[in-house]
Amino acid sequence: MTPQDLVARNVRLVSLPEVCIQVQALADSPHTVADDIGEVVGKDTALTARLLKLVNSAYFSLPKKIDTISRAVNMIGMRELRNLTLAASAAEVFSRIPANLIDMAAFWQHSIFTGLVARNLANRCNVLHSERLFTAGLMHDVGRLLMLMKMPDDMGKIESRRLQSKEPVCEIERRVIGFDHAQVGHALLSHWNMPDNLCNSVLYHHEVAAAEDACLEAALVHIADQVTHCAQESKDPLGSPFYDPYGALLDSDLSADKISAAAMELMQPRAVALTGIEDYDIIDAIGKSASAFNQVLDLLYPMAWETPR
Repeated sequence: MTPQDLVARNVRLVSLPEVCIQVQALADSPHTVADDIGEVVGKDTALTARLLKLVNSAYFSLPKKIDTISRAVNMIGMRELRNLTLAASAAEVFSRIPANLIDMAAFWQHSIFTGLVARNLANRCNVLHSERLFTAGLMHDVGRLLMLMKMPDDMGKIESRRLQSKEPVCEIERRVIGFDHAQVGHALLSHWNMPDNLCNSVLYHHEVAAAEDACLEAALVHIADQVTHCAQESKDPLGSPFYDPYGALLDSDLSADKISAAAMELMQPRAVALTGIEDYDIIDAIGKSASAFNQVLDLLYPMAWETPR
């Protein structure tokens, strides 16, 4: 079986909400105007409310309050509104994963912080349309969710081996299953008709040196992923009775300099060379990400506050 087979056999299981599909199609049309997007999104009052709250949050820090989707499109752009619609819908797609397979709150906490760091680092690198890096960071591990749903026993073996060794998780996945979560994420995003640079940044975020297309995006997601892992582990050491790998992200008192130093040790040389990221860039990105994290998490995955970690 290939990653594409896994997605194709579970099309109904991983279908996006209809409003999200319509927004993707409109965003790809050269004839679409802001009012067209507003009309489609407006049919889903819950999604409309979440998107407007997100647009008015610390994530954007716009000077004036935005009160309609049409105005939001005019302010932040159609491309960014499409990405935010996917972000706001992603958790719904995988809401039925049994709690015994994965801590979904922890998963989205990691994903959202990675997205915020990737976006902030992209700004430092003067990447065009840097907001798209938030979506890339948010979706970088989405392939794991489909694998957990359909291959729980294999994923259990993979996690056990990962904890017992320092071997990269993608190598363990390929040996046990035949493919890895980055490849599944790429297949899933391709099925959802996401832009190629988004799909490829997910595909190569563990193997930046192999990336030909979207190599800068893949490098930024890789770096953000490493920063987030180090931030998660910054409070109490692994093995401590107080160790909580996700609670640190909810603590505004992150030790950015220590996190940055630890992350720099883990980054692939190709990712550092492509981005030119320095220690002070990471420290700045951590601070900005931490200040927006609680609000963005609350808007994109409100259930996180209800799920015990």
